[in-house]
Amino acid sequence: MKYNFLRHDRHDDAVTYQMINELENICSIPLYIYRGDDACRNAVEIQGYLGEDVRLCYAVKANCYLAESLADVIEDFEVSSRGELEYCLGNGVPAEKISYSGVWKTDLEVKMALDAGVKRFIPDSLKQLQMIQNLAEKKGETVDVWLRLSSGNQFGMNIREIAQIFAKKQTDFNINMAGIHYYAGTQRQFVYQVEKDFQPLAEGLAYLKERGISFSKIRLGGGMGVPLYQNDSVRTYEETADYLFGFVRKLSEHYRITYECGRAIASNAGRYITKVFEKKQRENREILLVQGGSHHLKYHGNIVGQKTPFIECVAREERQGEQTYMVCGSLCSAGDILAMKFLHSCVEIGDYMIFYHVGAYSLQEAAILFLKMEMPDILVYNGNNSERKLLELGWISREKGNI
Repeated sequence: MKYNFLRHDRHDDAVTYQMINELENICSIPLYIYRGDDACRNAVEIQGYLGEDVRLCYAVKANCYLAESLADVIEDFEVSSRGELEYCLGNGVPAEKISYSGVWKTDLEVKMALDAGVKRFIPDSLKQLQMIQNLAEKKGETVDVWLRLSSGNQFGMNIREIAQIFAKKQTDFNINMAGIHYYAGTQRQFVYQVEKDFQPLAEGLAYLKERGISFSKIRLGGGMGVPLYQNDSVRTYEETADYLFGFVRKLSEHYRITYECGRAIASNAGRYITKVFEKKQRENREILLVQGGSHHLKYHGNIVGQKTPFIECVAREERQGEQTYMVCGSLCSAGDILAMKFLHSCVEIGDYMIFYHVGAYSLQEAAILFLKMEMPDILVYNGNNSERKLLELGWISREKGNI
């Protein structure tokens, strides 16, 4: 595979039954393991393809728990909520590396960001821009602002609004009109999708140029996808990555580009480990019931397990034979299906199952409150640092120690 950040098996360690069994004495199962060292390697790799003239930004919404690990290799962290802001500030990300974005911003949140030392803001509307300017003026601060250009959805402003703001605001105090922000889509697999995504940007830049409006910076998100399922074509994702990297490098010849990236950095840095607690048979179908389920785990575009993610079964002992299983979670819901067709050698109660490519937008988008079931533990591991951080979701509790 050309790009390592696309691989589901980037991890350089083999997982054995004994290892997980010992881990279960420390943590509860189900368990998320996030590899901070893998996320850092992905970021360095992506930065290399973008080139040194492009600034790489981590979209914290993909997975906030990797922010601390990435603080030494990423220069820009995009946060979109008060919670993400507080988490980053409390976990090793300095304020000068934070850019405050998001659809919803209150006076309190913007003031909190300013008080912490955040100097980069991405307003979603004229109303937000005025709020940021007023609060910055009261504090006697000057902040950099990127106006969000809409791709046609509910986010950002249209190009006419942006042109009017640039015409009026270029000389205002407390606001440095740095440029525009543009993000169109997510988990893009095909080049034609990205070409369509970027068309409103090209039209917007031409519109502003015709009116003599100039600026030096663009914040750009390209929605780079990763192969999440066993039947995905890796080649199409590689072609899309090729196109995105080339597009960004070419654009950087005319603007100072910040490229926002979340999924490609975080996806293969996460694994979800669960355990088979029941086996059932329905006609000719073998069913595995595992702890946890779809309230912990979400794959983009997967509906009731119609697509099969990368899954590994870690058994107590080697077994012969091969069987197709339907893998279901533990919810009282007929839709709690993680994989409709999982082909593997014989699986028994007590075996562990590992789901790959869950480092981004998996737990973060799952329906975690359904039935008020117990939340998974989270383990953030940084390789040679042997640092463990165990978080119990729903409670403010952390534990550090050595693995």
